[in-house]
Amino acid sequence: MSYNYYVVKSKTSIITSGCILLILLGAVIVIAGCATPSPRLQPSGLNTNFVVAEDAPFATYIKETREMMIKARVDVHDDNRDVVLKANMPFELRPDEGSFPKGKDGKYRKGILLIHGLSDSPYLLQPLARHLQKQGFLVRTILLPGHGTVPGDLLNIRYQEWIRAVEYGIRAMKGEVTDLFLGGFSTGAALSVLESMKDKEIKGLVLISPALAVKDSKVALAGMLSGFKDWVGDIQDDVDYAKYETFAVNAAYQIYLLTREIDALLDQGRRIEAPVFAALSQEDMTIDPERALFVLEQYAPSPRNVLVVYAKNPQGKSRPFGGKIYNENSFIADKKVLDFSHVALPTPCDDRHYGSHGGYKSCLHYRNDQEKRRTCLLDDSIWKGEISGDNLKAFTVRRLTCNPKYDGMIEKLDQFLKSVAR
Repeated sequence: MSYNYYVVKSKTSIITSGCILLILLGAVIVIAGCATPSPRLQPSGLNTNFVVAEDAPFATYIKETREMMIKARVDVHDDNRDVVLKANMPFELRPDEGSFPKGKDGKYRKGILLIHGLSDSPYLLQPLARHLQKQGFLVRTILLPGHGTVPGDLLNIRYQEWIRAVEYGIRAMKGEVTDLFLGGFSTGAALSVLESMKDKEIKGLVLISPALAVKDSKVALAGMLSGFKDWVGDIQDDVDYAKYETFAVNAAYQIYLLTREIDALLDQGRRIEAPVFAALSQEDMTIDPERALFVLEQYAPSPRNVLVVYAKNPQGKSRPFGGKIYNENSFIADKKVLDFSHVALPTPCDDRHYGSHGGYKSCLHYRNDQEKRRTCLLDDSIWKGEISGDNLKAFTVRRLTCNPKYDGMIEKLDQFLKSVAR
């Protein structure tokens, strides 16, 4: 047998072995790609559409939502059931009728429907709700479809279902109050703006970090991307019981579509005629604060408007705003606060979950840097602020999840409400 035969045979064996390895590797990849994802990353099948009857009493809505949530969540057990459900459930707070009696028509004089943000829950609105209850408001919150259960429920959601939920909340409340306000955080604020342009009976708006445009310009491509990729960035551990940490690409696309619907109404000549109280951070990395400011300046004409802008350089830019504008410094050196993040504004810093000494620390941005992540989670002396490129380049930063100037914001809100409510 010749030497050349051995060479050919050896090469053939190598090639054959290589092909087998490639086939095996391909099979592993296919199997991995077909592997069943964690239950929380799959739609529950219970929370994609708003299914409550249009004329259902609000108590029925709360009951049905609770039953759905218990079935859909995968993290509820005997030890945490009350905490988890209370954080995520829609709720109602009625004012003290001794101090704020109903009118002869059986209605409370004023009420407000509060709407949470994208991937959030009504938990973020609890402090504001309790305060407004003390001011004589009937307060209700709703749970937007896709929220409060598992992140997978945002994979197939459509923003029109959020609108259906909001419009249910408005209908249910109109029979209970004389003057109806809408309020919301982020996406909830955008939904409030949209509904106020369609419903002239809305008495006023309370907008916290309003998502009238998204910061990332690539969000317009999310609709196409969602066909190939489910999640924005990494899949997270989802240990925050009041908010999804893993964020669906489709959810980003739906808020983009919602803002485009608002823009279309503005282009048609609609205006935000209800008086507006708005608070936002100039350093916000989630929404586009400049677009929000532009919309409020150009399309919200009420002289009773109040705008609170938190910024590192609050005197850096004057604005043609018809109402009152308060420029607040967001750099607080003695509290190690660099600036205010998107999620910070609606929450006081004594909150047990998101407050300065609360149980949750926002460090998701360090998922791939375990040393910085450990520092972020354990060292309360580090700087807090928005997770901007400049901040992260200069410091190890924990994302700020509460508002150090919350009380001042609430005082300005009270002044606004007194000027608007009868």
